[in-house]
Order: sequence, then C-alpha cells, then structure tokens
Amino acid sequence: MKKEVLTMSLQIEALSPIMWTIIIAVALVLIAAVVFTWKSSAMSTRKMVTIAMLTAVYVVLNFAGTVRLGWINISVASLPVIVGAMLYGPVGGLLVGLLGAFMGQLLTYGVTATTILWILPQAARGLLVGVYAKHCGYKFSSGQLTLALIGTALVVTALNTGAMYIDSVIYNYYSYAYVFGGLVVRIISGAATAVLMVFVAPPVVNLLNRSLDTVRTAQ
Repeated sequence: MKKEVLTMSLQIEALSPIMWTIIIAVALVLIAAVVFTWKSSAMSTRKMVTIAMLTAVYVVLNFAGTVRLGWINISVASLPVIVGAMLYGPVGGLLVGLLGAFMGQLLTYGVTATTILWILPQAARGLLVGVYAKHCGYKFSSGQLTLALIGTALVVTALNTGAMYIDSVIYNYYSYAYVFGGLVVRIISGAATAVLMVFVAPPVVNLLNRSLDTVRTAQ
C-alpha cells in the first residue's frame, strides 16, 4: 500500500505545468457548474432522493451495463444520467453524472491524478442534456431527443478520448494507437447508444413521473 501511494505521489509530482493547468481548469469548471446549477434549482427532499437513486443505478450499470455487438460496445450506464437530466434539468443531470462517475472511478481505480478528467464526460452529458431539456420545457420530440443525445455523445467521446490521452501520457495505460485509432469505433458506439437511449429513456422518465405523482397524491 505504501509503495502504491509513493508511486502515485511520484507520478503526480512528475506532472507537467500544462497537465496541472488542464486538471485544475477542469476541476474549476466542474465546481462552477455545480454551484451555478445548485443555486438555480430548488432541491426538495424528493428530488435529492431521486438523484441519489439514479446515482446508485449508474454505479451498478457502470459495472454490468455494457452490451457487446461485435466490435461495437453499447453501454446503458448513461441512462440514469439522461433520465436525471430529463426529469430535473441541468442540476439533476449534472449531479447524477458527477456523483455516479466519481463513485464508479472510486470503486474501480481509486483516486488518481486524472480522476477529475474521467468524471467530466458524464457530468457534461448530464449538464448538456439537462440544459436542452429545460430549454424545451421538458418535452421532447423524438427528433429533438435524438439530436440532443447524439450531440452529447460526441462531446462525451471527445472528453473520454482526451482523458485517455492524458492517462497515456502520465501512466502509459493506453497506447496512442488505441487512443486515436479506436476513435471512430467509439464515436459509432456512442451514437448507437444514444439512439438506444432515445427509445429507453422516455418510458423510464414517464414511469418515474407517475410514481412521483402517486407519492405526491398520497401525501
């Protein structure tokens, strides 16, 4: 354990000023996004419980929610993030993505110098889908939802690729050929996942809305 801590410490100390700038900038962006969305949204107990539940579902799906179709991997881990965004806008999507990705990273890899970079993609997905949901009055046509999810999937793919590249520089986890050579496959996988979510997310949102309405009526 001491050896691992020492190794991580040496790796962190070896980070270049550019890498530190990127990591700190990402951290500041996430903090600013959380503060802004938190202040702009009233967080009821029911909303916090729902967000916590969706976060837990994300963690589970992150480990067991990938379907492999040949060379395309379709992950349904993004479903709770999208549902949170469609239900509660940017604050819901951001918190589910941020907390879920953090828990997933913590349980899988622990805390490393690049943890913040791996949290960013899902946080960005939740934030962007949530902003669009709020803009549309939380009512999507199939075309609007498809556009939103494919667009955010491209953003997530770009951010994941950036995180992989920085990981390859710091830890040598990935080869450059893997980082950039597999980019097209990751784009296709992201788009395929987005299309799947177009059909899966709305029924889940409707089910949760009905459940929440039932709770409100009972109270």
